[in-house]
Amino acid sequence: MSAKAEELMRQQYLVPRKSVKKLREMSQREGVSAGELARRAIEAYTSGNVIAEPEEEMASRAVLKDIHHQVRTVLTRIDASLTEIHASERALADGTFRAQVVAETRAWFDAHPEEAQGIIELFAPPAVA
Repeated sequence: MSAKAEELMRQQYLVPRKSVKKLREMSQREGVSAGELARRAIEAYTSGNVIAEPEEEMASRAVLKDIHHQVRTVLTRIDASLTEIHASERALADGTFRAQVVAETRAWFDAHPEEAQGIIELFAPPAVA
């Protein structure tokens, strides 16, 4: 017993049967009392000396966290792209896009009348005299 008898105090706690069974098995395997194992566990927990997660598990969790972040980023971009596609589909369906193109084309022709004449000559056959 690592603690002095006068320092010890009897307490009762409700513990699941599985935990009691594991504690008994550990007690037999370690060759110390269940009370001593409980004291060691409390000391390890409060001192910060709890057995750390294995490095492989930590690395795996980091990789999974990174993958999760990347998937969320890609899904966010997909959602944004779908929103743009739906907006374009609506504009095509209701004529908004066509009206915008017509207005922009007219404005361009108004600003460049000499270019308009060249396009007319390109598509209109010359008059035969």
